Amino acid sequence: MLISGSLFAAGVVSIAWERAPAWRAADDARFRVDFAYTLRRVDQLQPALLLLCLASTVGFVIAASGSAVVLAAIAAACLLTILIGSGIGLVPIQRRLAASGTDIPGTEVERLRTHLLSRPRSP
Repeated sequence: MLISGSLFAAGVVSIAWERAPAWRAADDARFRVDFAYTLRRVDQLQPALLLLCLASTVGFVIAASGSAVVLAAIAAACLLTILIGSGIGLVPIQRRLAASGTDIPGTEVERLRTHLLSRPRSP
């Protein structure tokens, strides 16, 4: 469970740490090209790592006892929420931005990029 969770987290952190700042600074055309390239590389890897992490967490829930079961069940629920939320909220945006040959107005690209790369604001 820890190994698969670490692999998934490393995949997410690598994108957030390295790519997201570059995407925020890029113009619309460069952003779409860069985003599509990265998406092709990680589109299958991240969901596979998430499913592996979810499966190993569920396996741990089945095999463990005591308070570890409760914590692992909460973790499994959070991972499932990430999977469902990504599928419903982020995948359509990703597909639209990465679609080659699709002419999207600059204002729409900026709106989608803002939604995709939004981060919590500090007070």
